[in-house]
Amino acid sequence: MRNVAHLKTRTDRLQEDQADLLKQALLPFAAGDGAMRDAVGRLYVQINRLTTPEPGTTEPFVMIRPAQNAAVVDWLEANSKRPMKAMRVWALLFDHLMPHTGQIMLTREEIAEKVGIRADDVSEIMRELVKFGAIFSKREKVAGMRGPGLARYYMNRHVAEVGSRATQAELALIPKPGAKLEVVQGGKS
Repeated sequence: MRNVAHLKTRTDRLQEDQADLLKQALLPFAAGDGAMRDAVGRLYVQINRLTTPEPGTTEPFVMIRPAQNAAVVDWLEANSKRPMKAMRVWALLFDHLMPHTGQIMLTREEIAEKVGIRADDVSEIMRELVKFGAIFSKREKVAGMRGPGLARYYMNRHVAEVGSRATQAELALIPKPGAKLEVVQGGKS
């Protein structure tokens, strides 16, 4: 069997190099306040989606066992008010995770647009995923905003491990979620 080499054009290499420089420039701002951290996370995820670096660079990755994914899908099928849309939301989340923290970097409006449902339906599906333990939420107070604050969602690391091939110096600059995770027995009362 022959090895196939993927040849990159000079433009492709230049784009990847520029994307890496841009990601490096963003990392120091990731330690900012909630709004700044959120904006940096969104930019970081979008840059990764627009460029496809070779393995061994700062490309994020998600590890999930097929049995864990099947458990979430089965639970959604049996318990969600909108099982097919909920499964589409679940699949969409994996393309929008902040490396190392597992924060889901989409607003409910963005999810609603991509899946073709109302934003309120997205909130309900996210609550279902939290109830099952596939994801968890953390409230973040926003200056001038009334109420408990914005809900930030994170992938439960016991369901799917999100990582990055970043250097230790890069990882030190990426904020970690403040909540400690605990093992959740999904679907059991």
